[in-house]
Amino acid sequence: DSRLAEKSAVDMVVAGKSAVDMVMAEKALDYMGFKGGEQLLGHPVDYIFLGSCTNGRIEDFRDFAGLVKGRRKAPGVTAWLVPGSKRVERQIEAEGLGEILREAGFVVRQPGCSACLGMNEDKVPEGKYCISTTNRNFEGRQGPGARTILAGPLVAAASAITGVITDPRELVNATGSDNANGSDNTTGIENTYNSKSANTK
Repeated sequence: DSRLAEKSAVDMVVAGKSAVDMVMAEKALDYMGFKGGEQLLGHPVDYIFLGSCTNGRIEDFRDFAGLVKGRRKAPGVTAWLVPGSKRVERQIEAEGLGEILREAGFVVRQPGCSACLGMNEDKVPEGKYCISTTNRNFEGRQGPGARTILAGPLVAAASAITGVITDPRELVNATGSDNANGSDNTTGIENTYNSKSANTK
């Protein structure tokens, strides 16, 4: 996540690579429908997947709900929010996160693998872009021809609201608040985002 706002698609794939790696990078860019130098921020997205054993924890749903509270999901975005376990599902409702998510236009689904590996009906259609909080994005992982962009829960939440790949700090800075009640949690969101980003370097 920390490099999302600073790197272009080609930078993130080919930096410091050999000639053979460059060929593979071009193949990857072609599969994803990106061009060299194209920025990821602002690129339209079709699907959002919050879940899997990587980011289906209660902490991930707290982060996601905290950012979308008082906002609405972009009309052209399909969102799959899948708890990592029945325990997490119960916690989501017990903490009132389910209500926040539903008011924002989201549906919390049954726990399971879902779109993580595209083994059921939760498949991303060919050529469509999905912001996914999973840890794998090889070709066809989320469905034949699916274009998966890995990100954390906060980037997924921000992108679900705007309909394009979005730095979550942009939403917080635009309002000075992370929820409908107007409480200022800018520092909290930024600290969460920055600390998680630092761990990915």
